[in-house]
Amino acid sequence: MKKRILTLGVVLVLVSVLAAPGAVLATTEVTGTVAEGYTFTAPSGIALGSMAPGATATGDSTGNLEGNNPDGYTVKGIDENDTVTAGYMLIEGTGTLAAPQYMLTNKLKMGDTGAVPNDADVETTFLSTDDITDASVPFYVSQTATYADPVQSGYTITITFTVTPK
Repeated sequence: MKKRILTLGVVLVLVSVLAAPGAVLATTEVTGTVAEGYTFTAPSGIALGSMAPGATATGDSTGNLEGNNPDGYTVKGIDENDTVTAGYMLIEGTGTLAAPQYMLTNKLKMGDTGAVPNDADVETTFLSTDDITDASVPFYVSQTATYADPVQSGYTITITFTVTPK
């Protein structure tokens, strides 16, 4: 009988040890960062200089996309100003409302060729690739000033580029 009780006691001890949660001896934290998989250099700024009324000023610049996605990338650009000023070169206003102080009559045109088919407030594709790439990103602009445009210096517009992996 003692042998039986002793055996039963050993089994109960083993079951309780196996069923009880173990003590934490140490922890290890694993961290990491997912890289974008590409490097994008936006086209450099373009200075149109003195824009004569009735004439079209043009300019171009080139950016670069280098990526390792085998499906390729799309590079798009747009002027993201609000609906009133989007697409227009302007001189920022001052004060609490920050309305434009001066704005040109015609929208800036832009595109990936000298044909510059789109207004700056229309999202434009400047590059579309279907594989791993190291490619130039062409950026062409044109702006026509009118005789109604205020004679001022400092008109600007900012184009925001986005890169999307396919």
